[in-house]
Amino acid sequence: MDMQLDLFGGGAPKLVGTGRSFPTHRWYFTLLPPPVIAQDMEYFALRMSRRYGVRRPVRAARIHASLHGIGEGDEIPADDLDAALEVGEAIRRPAFDVTFDRLMTLDGGGKGRKGRQFPTVLSCSTGQREIQALHENLRREMLRRGLEGGPSNILPHVTLWYDTGSVPEQPLSRPFRWRVRQFFLVRTTLGEARPECLGEWRLGR
Repeated sequence: MDMQLDLFGGGAPKLVGTGRSFPTHRWYFTLLPPPVIAQDMEYFALRMSRRYGVRRPVRAARIHASLHGIGEGDEIPADDLDAALEVGEAIRRPAFDVTFDRLMTLDGGGKGRKGRQFPTVLSCSTGQREIQALHENLRREMLRRGLEGGPSNILPHVTLWYDTGSVPEQPLSRPFRWRVRQFFLVRTTLGEARPECLGEWRLGR
């Protein structure tokens, strides 16, 4: 199954020995938790990263649940950005609740590790179907406007860090919950702490 795992997460993953550089900018649709929830997730990431010896957990300003990528590089065509804004405006879906309640590492079952870094994430139980449906609506509207559709499925998650190690899958004693009332189009810039919001659309319009 083709799944989009993440878009910039909590610090870009380092590919050891590959010589690859990462894009200066990335543009994507995403969900952002309320600031108080993002701060709580940062505290949780810091606490767990110390337990597992991880140096660069995500910070609150970067916490998000990716929906769909638009482009990456130094720039994207102005027409693509205009089309992405049209996509956001075209979406009509109700608000919904999410519960991120499990910690896990997305490492492909440990295959082909050899120094590669993989995301350790929070996955959700409540809200997973709604996030997947929102992703599919975005993908359909993107294809209609000539944008690349990308993967047909996603695994809804919030990245806490990238590392060569993994953590045992485990439930959270205190899950993170909020009501999703909007989604966003953002641009992240390598080395900058906070994404730039380019568009915001309310659900339930």
